[in-house]
Amino acid sequence: MDPILGAVAALILSMLGVAGFITFAQQGVTNVLTAATASQMVTFNKAAQRYITDNGATIAASATPTVPVTISTAMLSAANYLPASYLTTNPFQQTWQVQVLQPSPGVLQSLVMSTGGRPISDTKQLVQIAAQAGAQGGFIPYANQAGDATMQPSSAYGAFGAWKISLANYTNPGAGHLASLLAFGNTQTNNNYLYRVAVPNRPELNNMQTDLGLTDTGGTAHNINGVNTVNAKQAQFSGTIGTNGFSPTQGLPPAWGGGVHTWDVYAEGSMAAGTGGQMKAGLNQTGAVWGQTFQPANIATGGQGCGSNGLIAANSDGSGQILSCQGGIWLPIGGRWLQMYKYDVWHGYGVPVPACPSGGIPRVLVYPTNFTVDDTGTVNFGATQSGGQWIVYITDGVGTPIGGAAASAATFCAY
Repeated sequence: MDPILGAVAALILSMLGVAGFITFAQQGVTNVLTAATASQMVTFNKAAQRYITDNGATIAASATPTVPVTISTAMLSAANYLPASYLTTNPFQQTWQVQVLQPSPGVLQSLVMSTGGRPISDTKQLVQIAAQAGAQGGFIPYANQAGDATMQPSSAYGAFGAWKISLANYTNPGAGHLASLLAFGNTQTNNNYLYRVAVPNRPELNNMQTDLGLTDTGGTAHNINGVNTVNAKQAQFSGTIGTNGFSPTQGLPPAWGGGVHTWDVYAEGSMAAGTGGQMKAGLNQTGAVWGQTFQPANIATGGQGCGSNGLIAANSDGSGQILSCQGGIWLPIGGRWLQMYKYDVWHGYGVPVPACPSGGIPRVLVYPTNFTVDDTGTVNFGATQSGGQWIVYITDGVGTPIGGAAASAATFCAY
């Protein structure tokens, strides 16, 4: 009898050991499922975060405070945000998705959730998965879970009470599912955006709220290309400006400082030049022109034709002579005969021939100043050219010089 009792006791002890092993094995399987699910959740969270960051403008165009934009696992895989080996469901056959609301202009609130499949009935495991997913990890609890009356499946809860968010405007997957609030993963996702595209009824999303700089951390300044119209109150440029397709640096005169290279300039008021706030030269809307000096171009030749009466130009020979267009001909402002010099002369005196600007012909005029003669006598006044001068003659009828006779000789350039 004793051997039989011993055998029975040994059998009972052996069965107790097997039961303990089975419990240990089951816990190990649970731990593996917990870790695998949490790891998969973290991978999906990161992919969803990148996708929303890259496509924020498009999402904001559709998301509202009450109607979310849904992003599926298939969408993330198709856009290469998830690896090709990523499974479409977690170990509980639940499918991942992220829904994005826009509770206020420019702010995106993103919630990752597992949907469908088999609810995670082990509440301890449910919380452990959320905890292993990090600060953003959470879950949808069962009613009064762990005896806590505040735990209700109408909201998602972060692990260890890190966060809580109502599911009223999201598609609630029900208790026993997982959730992640991406605002904890990367706050940039939920910051204000400057959108590159127009968002219907949301003009504020295309307006800067602070200064915009285009110089990178290395000190390199970058360009803005393809601008149609720029409206601004003030503009300050450190370099030159080109308009109407003209280069701001090429096609300018030698040693020209530049500034603006354009076609036409039209001012409703005044235009001026100077330094330190002083106006050294300028013109205004009434047509008045002022300045210290005026230097017209050397383009005219005296006696030659011109285009429009009233034009003023300098002689093309560079002499500095100023000509005006009179009757269709370039002439000195003083008339067709421009006096150059005047001399007091006597018989035999040499008068230098003037060097006339281009187009001018040297001329001399000799006239008496003091002498008397017989009314019946003959007096000859004149000058004959000899080389670079005119020789004045004052003679009587037979060609004899008249002593003491004086005259004046004026030289001209005729046009």
